[in-house]
Amino acid sequence: MRKVRVGACFRWGSWLGLSLALLATAGSARAQTEEEIAGARSAATQGAKAFEAGDYTKAVDLFERAESLVHAPPHLLFMARAHEKLGHLVTARELYNKIIRENLAANAPQAFRDAQESARDEIQKIEPRLSRLTLSVTVPAGVAAVVTMDGKEVPSALLGVPRPVDPGPHDIEAKADGYYPAQQKVVLAEGGSDSITLTLEPDPNAPTAAPEPAPNDAPLAAEPAPTAPAMPEDSGTAPGTSQGGNLRVPAYVAFGVGAVGLGAGIVFTLQSAGKRSDANDVFAECQSRGVDGQCKVEDPLSRKVEDLDDQAGSARTMAIVGYALGGVGIAAGVTLLLLDRSGSSSASQPRITPWVGYQSAGVTGTF
Repeated sequence: MRKVRVGACFRWGSWLGLSLALLATAGSARAQTEEEIAGARSAATQGAKAFEAGDYTKAVDLFERAESLVHAPPHLLFMARAHEKLGHLVTARELYNKIIRENLAANAPQAFRDAQESARDEIQKIEPRLSRLTLSVTVPAGVAAVVTMDGKEVPSALLGVPRPVDPGPHDIEAKADGYYPAQQKVVLAEGGSDSITLTLEPDPNAPTAAPEPAPNDAPLAAEPAPTAPAMPEDSGTAPGTSQGGNLRVPAYVAFGVGAVGLGAGIVFTLQSAGKRSDANDVFAECQSRGVDGQCKVEDPLSRKVEDLDDQAGSARTMAIVGYALGGVGIAAGVTLLLLDRSGSSSASQPRITPWVGYQSAGVTGTF
């Protein structure tokens, strides 16, 4: 029992240390917002829980979301481990290499350095497990063949070249216009290698390309399109309509809606900032109660941090809605006032005439 508990504490401690690293490095590459930091922290926490529960597909998804918000090598480390558990050894190796190749700053958190050291150790166990597969296709010269493995196209530059692939079953297929498709299945053992050559046979029933027209075959002249009859100019306003209208009342109503929306946006913005500040304070208190400055998941304060983050996010959403409503109301009010002013003016349309004189120019007209 003691051995299992210590192992669990180590694993949970590794990803909880990630949350501290996120806060310490926010802004290293760009200025992350508090919402992004809180969201990355929540996604990483849930991803670690999924990893511990053996749901590696969900763990990959959650850590990818956390990484999209805040970059951190521990995110990539957990993704590599989850892919390894799923049998995606090639993807796991590339993630390990990405961690190893990253140049960490001198003030990088210890969690980042630990992740890089773990990647160096764990990639050594991946390399000997990778399988090698050489794919080739036999077709006449000048025929372009498309080769796919498990439904994904294999670049032509990799044909005939041994390349690392995941161990296990794979479906290989080659296609070309005018030829029967060729398929083959292969099962690769860990660390094993194989070579497959697919031969395409001509399809006698394949449709042939239509012959090109002779050079002296002139294309038929297209008939000229009929021209549309000219529309008569508008001599005035439509019958039954007035030259102006009273749009001031709807404009004032729109301004009122806009003011309410802007006010609501400000109120919800202040609420979101307050909740976010409370979440940071509670998280700091949770850290102070944990071992080695780590906020334990079983601590009630950890759940309170998540609740405060959710409340802050909801308030921020309502603020955005309020600002949008306020902007639309004010824009509608301005538009209605302009239309009212235009409708109450003279029926004559504005006329503008440019003029040019000696060392001067301008416009004249009626408005």
